[in-house]
Amino acid sequence: MSEVSCQKYRIRAVHDTLYVELMGTWAPEDTLQFLAAYKKLVASYFAREWGEVLCIDQLEMLIEEDFQIETFRSLFTWSFIKGLGALSVVKGPANRDHLLFQFEEILNHRQPVAVSLKNNLQEAVAWLAEEGYEILEPFGDRKTA
Repeated sequence: MSEVSCQKYRIRAVHDTLYVELMGTWAPEDTLQFLAAYKKLVASYFAREWGEVLCIDQLEMLIEEDFQIETFRSLFTWSFIKGLGALSVVKGPANRDHLLFQFEEILNHRQPVAVSLKNNLQEAVAWLAEEGYEILEPFGDRKTA
């Protein structure tokens, strides 16, 4: 297991699954800091196909939307090249429509990655398990229900 965390995000790699949690409002420099941490962890931890749970239920807003959408799109493409096989996105009931639209734009690619949008962490974890990924406790202090 390997983990990187700060006030705006947590990234945790466990076996063949990556758990990512994004929080608060993000400026472009937050996105770039996250990008560097994400790439470093993925490049050093995964040597074969892996799945990801991306929790955006605590993310409030991306500032400078066009820059961040393109940056996250590039990261999604890079992740596919590095072995991402399935991505389950956790949205929350409080997520604003514009945030869901932003992530729809980010994930609107032609890579053959299975993508699901779930309402909570429990559903996301169950879906990844159905896709064949080894699931352990995503975050010790976050409930899956």
